[in-house]
Amino acid sequence: MISKRVTRRAFLRTAVIGSAAGMLAACAAPAAPAAPKPAEEAKPTEAPAAGASLQGKQGTLWGLKYDPHVDAYKRLSAMFEKKTGAVLKVEPQDWPIETKVITALSAGTPPDAICIMGKVLPPLHMQKALLPCSDLVYKPLGMDPYKNFYDDAAGAYTWGSEIYGVPVEVNQAGSMVNVLVDEVIEAKLGDKFAPTNGKKFFDSYESLYELSKELQKKEGDKVSRWGLSSQGWESTSLLGIMRSLGTDWWDVNNKKFNANSEAGVKALEYLVEKPVKMGIETQLDQNGIDAAMQGKVAIVRGNGSPTVQGKDLGYHYEMTGAPMVNGKDPLFIGEAGWGFAAPVATKNQDISVAFLQMMATPEGQMEYSKIYGGIISSTRSLAGKFDWFKDSSPENQNVKAGKVMLEALVPNTIYYGDQFGYASEVDKACAEVCAQVRQGKATAAEGAKLLQERFENQYKQYTDDVKKLGG
Repeated sequence: MISKRVTRRAFLRTAVIGSAAGMLAACAAPAAPAAPKPAEEAKPTEAPAAGASLQGKQGTLWGLKYDPHVDAYKRLSAMFEKKTGAVLKVEPQDWPIETKVITALSAGTPPDAICIMGKVLPPLHMQKALLPCSDLVYKPLGMDPYKNFYDDAAGAYTWGSEIYGVPVEVNQAGSMVNVLVDEVIEAKLGDKFAPTNGKKFFDSYESLYELSKELQKKEGDKVSRWGLSSQGWESTSLLGIMRSLGTDWWDVNNKKFNANSEAGVKALEYLVEKPVKMGIETQLDQNGIDAAMQGKVAIVRGNGSPTVQGKDLGYHYEMTGAPMVNGKDPLFIGEAGWGFAAPVATKNQDISVAFLQMMATPEGQMEYSKIYGGIISSTRSLAGKFDWFKDSSPENQNVKAGKVMLEALVPNTIYYGDQFGYASEVDKACAEVCAQVRQGKATAAEGAKLLQERFENQYKQYTDDVKKLGG
């Protein structure tokens, strides 16, 4: 995303898919997630009557126990109280939040609203534990969420034909490429490569490799700064390349994965095998973003943290999009990010619905989007606006990165897909298979077969869990 994202993303990736060492090392297929304990099913009620008073009522809001998030929740709680008269008590929770919600549902003590990532919701969907929002939240507002929100944002909260929440973020991690622009200009290559040549994307992967080779540094025979790294956000990168090649990684209609395909092999070649063979990328002991912020990598694919934070550390990175494929603009897969939802069994459903409706409005979206000094909103209605940013000047790095996202990345991005299994297991599989290819333990063709196997294994566990829980 746009600001201080490396800290949060590093924390969440460690929480979701294990330690950095575990993520980066090649290892056996992971154990499938344990099936969650079924919660008592409840039914949604009708939407609150127009003008119904919430004055004096009290509810609870759960979200991530992380200072920037807690500050955002407090601002939103104050806004809600001012609008409705209801008090929404903020109760921050340690990660993972979804398991705590399941426990609270089983105990009959769920919160009235939760801030949670859409990609971790399948266990709750399986139990029909979340409030469906089409009729209760969006219809009274006269809003179509699939027209109002960007594709990856809405997709992250969709299960079947229903949407179960209000997204507040978009995330094109894996489509962002950060480049040390001062050194590009110093080498008199500014007119040849993105972003200094004004283009939205690198012309090709060969163009990306060429610049990476130019910017790589050696001290004697030892590399002191690698030209390129894509380590840490491999899943969305790989799946996006496949999409750019015309192949969906997950065919929802036929319930089929396409990793072991010509496009799957090509994606691994582009992302990992070719740059390793060229000597411009290697397997690191940390993710590429962190390495770049320590001067160890010249060009890094992942999130936008080097662009928005690099100057504070003495590195001038600028963001551009991942390379074009076969002369066409690239297409991307995004993981969206955070949003708000509500348990279906809440005792204060009128508060739940009113809060979610507030979050669906531009005002609610803007208040959340002040987080990290300013991020772009998930709603199309605020496209191109940055007035809620702490510094909204055109030269502010958050604004510059936001413009790249809005102009080049967001329009070409969709969510992973629907009912493909567990996103965390897909992420883990991609990271570990890429690590094997980087280390020469597998070719791109062998890696594609491994990915296919890993995807299918996690999907089997997922479908078994769905059957057990009746989702």
